[in-house]
Amino acid sequence: MSFDARVMLSRRLRFLPHRAFAIAHHALFQGELTTFRRPRTWSQLLAKKNLDDQPELVHVTADKYAVREHVAERIGAEHLIPLIQVVERPEDLDLEAPAGPYVVKGTHGCDMTILVRHPAAADHAKIRSTVARWLRTDFFTHGWRERPYEGLTPRAVVEEMIGDGTKPPADYKFFVFHGEPAMVVIDQDRFVAHTSTMLHPDWVPFRISGRFSQADALPEKPASYERMLEIARALGKDFTFARVDLYDVDGHVYFGEITHNPGGGLVRLRPRAFDRALGNLWRNGTPIPEKFIQRS
Repeated sequence: MSFDARVMLSRRLRFLPHRAFAIAHHALFQGELTTFRRPRTWSQLLAKKNLDDQPELVHVTADKYAVREHVAERIGAEHLIPLIQVVERPEDLDLEAPAGPYVVKGTHGCDMTILVRHPAAADHAKIRSTVARWLRTDFFTHGWRERPYEGLTPRAVVEEMIGDGTKPPADYKFFVFHGEPAMVVIDQDRFVAHTSTMLHPDWVPFRISGRFSQADALPEKPASYERMLEIARALGKDFTFARVDLYDVDGHVYFGEITHNPGGGLVRLRPRAFDRALGNLWRNGTPIPEKFIQRS
């Protein structure tokens, strides 16, 4: 069954109670049946964590507007992408205000992003219509039952488009366990020819694969990489696991988001032994075995 077919089938299962949905959702995308009573792998632990009540800080950091204050306090406001506007009603969007390329995002879920490269040619009616649909959506109920998004106020933000204004910069996603990065995933060309390259924090490839193809060549390490690691530790230390997304623009680090349930639990890592290795790291602090690391 294709990935898209699994997505469509999972959507038809949303009538199920929360735990039953989680079991069916995990079986559909991870290919295994479990009740999460004794989670061992990373994907099982992620699903189990998503079933539990979430600490308030998880809700705050999952909210793409509320998280800004937390980030400013923790690592400094200079790492925030410049904010143009935040609204709770689509009619309040001032789309004439941005002087250059900008991005519109929903703050209460994921996959809610509009890139506006040419403001003068932007279809304002279409943007407002899309934002109106976002704001009508309870992402917890209508998404993948991701508890971090439960109860969030639906809002939209307008931010400056960082980078060269033609495409998003590379997205560096740090998988942080107990405050220490264990993997960095570099997403490039997300809206054109998406590649997703999975590296050890030492900037060497893992011998693993996921949903998307990896880049043909090892991506260049950004000038700000050491600062990125510091920021990932600072923002991830409050959680047993979180993914911290960052950007490098001309050597300056910008914060993207904190994600508590990457991919909504849909991504299957191969080989499955690596999923278990991440689970061992999460549960016991066991380092990822060298056999997964391509050091030469």
